[in-house]
Amino acid sequence: MRPLKDKTMVFMLDALQRIEGKIDLIGKAVDPESGVYEPGPYTTPHSGRVSSISSGAFMIQDRLLRDQERPASQKIPTQSSPRLVQPQGHRNAHAHVTPPHKVLLWPFIHSRLAEFQVEVAEDLQSLRQEGTPWFLRHEVLKHPDPLPANARLETEPVDDPSIPDSDSRVRFPTLTHEEMRTYAHHYFNTFNMLYLILDRRHFMEVVLPKVARYGFGDGDHESVIALLVFSLGKVALDGTWSPPLDNGMHFESGLRGGTLEEPPALDIFNEARRRTGFISYHCSIESIQIQLLSAMYYESCGRHLDFWRAAQSASTAFQILIKCAPIDWFTERGNLVKRLYWTCNLIENWYHFDLDLPRTAMCDHEDEVPLPGELLGQSTEEDQQTVMHFLAMIALRRLVTRVHKTIFEASSSSSEFPEGYDGPPTHVIRELSRQLESWRSMLPQSLQWADDPSESRFHYSYIDSTKTTRLFTPDVSRIPVDQPNALDLVTAQLRSRYYYTRFIMYRPFVYKVLHWPELTTDEDRQLAGLCIKSALMWPIALAPPKNRKRLVPYLFAWTQNFIGILLILRVTTISNILADVCRSTIDQTELMLTVQYLLEWIADVRPIDGIATWSWKILVPLFRDVFPDISGADA
Repeated sequence: MRPLKDKTMVFMLDALQRIEGKIDLIGKAVDPESGVYEPGPYTTPHSGRVSSISSGAFMIQDRLLRDQERPASQKIPTQSSPRLVQPQGHRNAHAHVTPPHKVLLWPFIHSRLAEFQVEVAEDLQSLRQEGTPWFLRHEVLKHPDPLPANARLETEPVDDPSIPDSDSRVRFPTLTHEEMRTYAHHYFNTFNMLYLILDRRHFMEVVLPKVARYGFGDGDHESVIALLVFSLGKVALDGTWSPPLDNGMHFESGLRGGTLEEPPALDIFNEARRRTGFISYHCSIESIQIQLLSAMYYESCGRHLDFWRAAQSASTAFQILIKCAPIDWFTERGNLVKRLYWTCNLIENWYHFDLDLPRTAMCDHEDEVPLPGELLGQSTEEDQQTVMHFLAMIALRRLVTRVHKTIFEASSSSSEFPEGYDGPPTHVIRELSRQLESWRSMLPQSLQWADDPSESRFHYSYIDSTKTTRLFTPDVSRIPVDQPNALDLVTAQLRSRYYYTRFIMYRPFVYKVLHWPELTTDEDRQLAGLCIKSALMWPIALAPPKNRKRLVPYLFAWTQNFIGILLILRVTTISNILADVCRSTIDQTELMLTVQYLLEWIADVRPIDGIATWSWKILVPLFRDVFPDISGADA
């Protein structure tokens, strides 16, 4: 029997395919003076709730421009971006720096750091020469040793001749059947909503009864998967309700459960680790699931490069699987493979965009692997929501790829380089903006949200219901105490990635305002203001997500982006033009709250994040006059 494809999924898949088709057409050359790039209904964000996916109309021109790929001699400068001819001799000498870290190399930022007597000139020179990998060295030094191996569960042999291979199987007396069910429940209500790795029905009906009855064996995929699920379930439980770790600050830490040295459920995770070696090089769906589940655990305890390495192992195994094993995409097994593929794909791309970590050849199979639109087994409203979030994130990631390639990575791009600067590619950015708002307009009703009034950004509407609830809040005292699942995290991730995309899309206009103020136009100022507005009050940095950091997906990548945002928000009080823009278009309370929350985030993750530790020595002197409390955490 084929997996069920919900009617809402049909609409969503159809819309995403149409959006992706249009995204891929960006680059077809037309005259930039034609009407294609005139402001349209999606050039700037809408202010109210838009129509649902089943009724939303997607009108967009098929003739699009790839000005970034033209030879420099053929480029046609726009009136708002006059070409400024300067020597380009140093351009090729610079190593690649990803957008979150590139802000540190902006001349305006560099000068302000000198004014505030921040002694990082030597570090920035190394960054300029080595690129983003220079930052990763700090992360390597932060965690020189692997997770402790001494935390173990008490074991007892399975003394039952009726059980196959009973002499090689064990039970864990402290891991009762009730605890196993509880941990599995918490895993599927949290981590499996964030990363689609396992089929809940199969695990609860097949895997769990097997290990509960027969115990755990060596060389047994299901035993390892079960132990990883239980460890992550305990992380979800402790990471939400356990007391916060002591961070020495005036606010509570969002890291809960265990200790910095021994995170929650390390004893269960170690039992999985010691059994993984027997099957680590076996190329199967189960081995891919094991690598991804291990990656989730590493990320939950701040072992970010271990997370990436485990995810890469899963991707490498996937390449062999897809090339060597025939796959019927329209079976439950085929749909599970699709979910695993796109989970690996998202992990690789987010870490590549923000940290310049290399992608595997697995990403080359995007056109071969269909989107996972089916619901496995008996579907629930929760299952439907999870898959819809997943599909929406895939489509948004493809648009983000286009933004990075056309604005930040193109060989002819100089939108944020002083050498050969020719201004932002305004016409391309307009089209990308239109694509982004088209993506948003085609989300299902339950995934949509409004920007006006501003409080609407923090609310959530349930499927087939008029009921709405406030899902995010700056006020820690108002956090829901019975958070049942990862709804806040998947919603925060989707909305924050939208604002992230809008922020990096318009960021070249902030660069222009800071470095070429005499050449800025009213449109430049307007779009610079939109960039600043897009950086404010991301849901992922609010409660409850900020207080469940062990569960936040791609924690390392968010931190990198927050560092760059803080630097830009700081100069809004230094640049006269940006200050004027902010006074007229930006809610000053939201701006200050955003700075406060992002500073608290960086301070909170310093014990587990080497790059956050390094950046703190920049942020403290920059913000000491605004937030004196941070001075107590200079170390």
